[in-house]
Amino acid sequence: MRQLRSITIITTATAAATGLVAQAVTAPAQAGSLSGTAAFREPNALPPDAVFEAVLIDAASADAPARELGRVRPVLNGGPNQPLSLQLVAAGTGRPPLTSFPLGRLPASWRGDLAFAGGRTRWQVDLSADGSFQLRQIFLDRPAPNRFDDIGRWRIEPGSNRLVLRGGREAPLFFQPLEGGAALAKLDLQGEPIRSRQPDRLQRLAIPQPIDPRLHLAGMFRYLADAANIRLCATGARLPVAMEADYLRLERAYLKAQPAERRGQPLLVNLEGLITNRPSAEPGQPPQRTLVVERFVGVHPGRGCPQPNTSSSPTSRPMAPLSLRGTLWRLQALQDSSGPTLIEPPGRPPELLLAVDQERVSGTDGCNRLIGAFQLAAEELSFSRLASTKMACLPEVMAFERRYSEALAKVRRWSIDKRNLLLQDAAGRTLLLFRDSP
Repeated sequence: MRQLRSITIITTATAAATGLVAQAVTAPAQAGSLSGTAAFREPNALPPDAVFEAVLIDAASADAPARELGRVRPVLNGGPNQPLSLQLVAAGTGRPPLTSFPLGRLPASWRGDLAFAGGRTRWQVDLSADGSFQLRQIFLDRPAPNRFDDIGRWRIEPGSNRLVLRGGREAPLFFQPLEGGAALAKLDLQGEPIRSRQPDRLQRLAIPQPIDPRLHLAGMFRYLADAANIRLCATGARLPVAMEADYLRLERAYLKAQPAERRGQPLLVNLEGLITNRPSAEPGQPPQRTLVVERFVGVHPGRGCPQPNTSSSPTSRPMAPLSLRGTLWRLQALQDSSGPTLIEPPGRPPELLLAVDQERVSGTDGCNRLIGAFQLAAEELSFSRLASTKMACLPEVMAFERRYSEALAKVRRWSIDKRNLLLQDAAGRTLLLFRDSP
């Protein structure tokens, strides 16, 4: 029997596979079942024994991998009892895609220059049919470093058809698909149109031109039988890991942290990496998306990817002593007028990472990504040339961001107490209290 390749049917209504494209219109989520017929509109008929396999996936959560809800394999005979109403078109025929889905055919890329308070920003958004996205912002009027990348999950809101991107930043990003996906209009923080005469649209590129994102990543790494792969926490995607750059340090740390009887089991790691194309390990196959480890940061036995809307459970396995550099620090306390006060940040807690092999700091400030330089000499520490993206967030988050940035500028000393990092001013007063985090 000849079987067509699996086509994923996403609840937001689009998917694609080699040779065929499927699009379906879905109603708001409710209990029940889908029924209808499968039809092929091209003049060349499919063979009578062709099989179509459809997978129904829930991609509604931007913070978690897509979840399979069901799977069917009907024969495409046009009979009355097919389980899903679809129309199939041959990929690459030059015909325009159906417009029932607001984004059109995926994968796709959109690009455009938008204004912000300090100048112009070049945006690019790449969307894949599996529910993952890539994002790049280049601040055109700033000197380097002026480029910030992000990855995460996307979804289409029922009713409004707004595109929502949720990645490493605190606030989600909103866009309004226009003209069947020909353009994306940037929306404000609340998902409303921006009241300005400045350009607010990203235009769809004629063919997808995905970026190669370079950013800090966390994921479940696995090494077995001379092959390595990682499942990224941000998207749920599983990628092969190239055995180049700083890979060897990652492999050695993984093997050292993994008991012999558990070799081959995944461990949580964090690193600075590049996602790009590399030749496939399988002969005759096209290049595939691969992770290149540019700087290994750490391995975290006993931990998994953070779960959305749940608190992290404490690990039962003791971890190695921490060092200032190479540890991902999450903010716990910020000094107010009366001294350090434990806080519940109004958004995602800021994070800080000091590179191991150069005087470079990166992280987040609760709203935007942060990058810059640091100077370290024994117990003395200071930060300089700090820059961040300029996304607008909720007022309370923006107010906290300003206090955090002001505190970083005053830092002159540091110390580690058990699992805590204390950053202090020249007088020895604690300004910021961090705790290690994967």
